[in-house]
Amino acid sequence: MSVLVTTNDGYHIFTSSGKQLRSLEGHRVECFTPGPEGTFLAVIDRHEVWSHGRDGEWTPRAKSESTLTAVVAAGDAVFAGTDDARVLRLTPAGALEPLAGFDTVAGRDEWHRVGSPLQVRSMAATCDAGAVLVNVHVGGIPRSVDGGATWQPTLAVDDDVHQVLAHPTRPEIVVAAAAVGLCRSHDGGATWSSSTEGMAQTYARGVAFVGDDVVVTVSEGPWASRAEVYRASVDGGGATRVSGGLGELHGNVDSRCIASDGTVVALADGNGDVWRSAAGFDGFERIVAGLDTVTGVTVA
Repeated sequence: MSVLVTTNDGYHIFTSSGKQLRSLEGHRVECFTPGPEGTFLAVIDRHEVWSHGRDGEWTPRAKSESTLTAVVAAGDAVFAGTDDARVLRLTPAGALEPLAGFDTVAGRDEWHRVGSPLQVRSMAATCDAGAVLVNVHVGGIPRSVDGGATWQPTLAVDDDVHQVLAHPTRPEIVVAAAAVGLCRSHDGGATWSSSTEGMAQTYARGVAFVGDDVVVTVSEGPWASRAEVYRASVDGGGATRVSGGLGELHGNVDSRCIASDGTVVALADGNGDVWRSAAGFDGFERIVAGLDTVTGVTVA
């Protein structure tokens, strides 16, 4: 097991044996996510999608004039989101082509900027590849069940979603972190409920799955000085705070900055301090302090 922390200058690999490695120095790396056939995908230097194969090599897959903000695979199909709130699909020829259906999704005229520019902030696909979900900031979560040809709006625009994530083994379960707290769907993202039960703070920024639990990061708002971590069942009910040796978290634990492989939980706070649990929600230790410009965390 390794914790991978992507940054504005490559990414760091922290192994379970205590080694620290680097890769892709000189490149901004973000949106590290599973890809087709055992690969991983990432957005590189804001304009390219690369894949990491089983041979350990990185390969450029596509380049776009648009600024890319997210990438996701649904089966063999690869989609990318942009900073002007569009969705592109990777063609067999290696081009990223815009999906016209996303540009005409119902309610798009109600999307609006809050803080950062209107953009695709995160993307997810259910584990059966039956649905693709796009978190627009601020524009709810449009959903497609036909490979991106058509889209339907879900979740209220002003719920202010910061990350959407689909369960790795249960296609009916999707969660989201939003300004209204933890959002859950039990029908693949078609309908949603939100909850702040058990949370002292309720402005949610990041989510990850640990088995049939969801872990969510919360704070008092976008310019918060500290963050907290909570866990809850994906099936419903209130949340309880995670401690387990976890120290003070500075700023927000942002979108994509908390992750799990189902056993170990890792996160990075607003100061670039990276924490890893020994197992589940227990035995947290800080494995590095003050990494510059963290863009995401992955456990693999």
